[in-house]
Amino acid sequence: MLAEALAAARAIEDEGGRSRALAALAPHLTPQERDRVLAEALAAARAIGDEQARSRALAALVPHLTPELLTEALAAARAIGDEGGQSRALAALVPRLSELGLPVGALAAAQAIGDEQARSRALAALVPRLTPELLTEALAAAQAIGDAGARSDALATLVPRLANLQLGRLYPLWKETLHLSIARDRRSLLSDLVSLLPIIVILGGGEAVAETVRAIQDVGRWWP
Repeated sequence: MLAEALAAARAIEDEGGRSRALAALAPHLTPQERDRVLAEALAAARAIGDEQARSRALAALVPHLTPELLTEALAAARAIGDEGGQSRALAALVPRLSELGLPVGALAAAQAIGDEQARSRALAALVPRLTPELLTEALAAAQAIGDAGARSDALATLVPRLANLQLGRLYPLWKETLHLSIARDRRSLLSDLVSLLPIIVILGGGEAVAETVRAIQDVGRWWP
């Protein structure tokens, strides 16, 4: 019956339907058959003309793909021109790339996500697996998010990891982050500072927090 089901799935003309059917059958096959069928499912997904439908098919396939096929899926996701569709596919890929020990590729995929809410969630999912070197890049990616809420969420997930860095590494990161926050308006700075408050305490204690508040009050009359 499994062989008949596989033949029936391969006979489906609609690429999206064929991709979903093959992916559903793959876990029940032998490892060699499974890899071949998943390759067929990925090929069918990549052939879908509508970009939204293609992104949904790719996202549905991601949990089942081998590392080699994930590389192909990543290329297919990046080729999607529609920002929403590309964001959906990339967001699905980020956790798998991280799980497979590919944090650099996962971070690059997260940074490429156009939708800022989805990018924030992807960065948050990556944080536990990032090396100290990649934390710097992740912090820059979080700070580059324009939406204050999404940026705040991403920064908040980074704080526990940043707090474990040596002060000699943490202080330069804090200076750069503060510089970027000040370049925005006062509301954005306050939102960032709330997320990063534990870092201020680590670097300077309660007095540093008080000084920061006083400084904001001093310039609040003319700062938009």
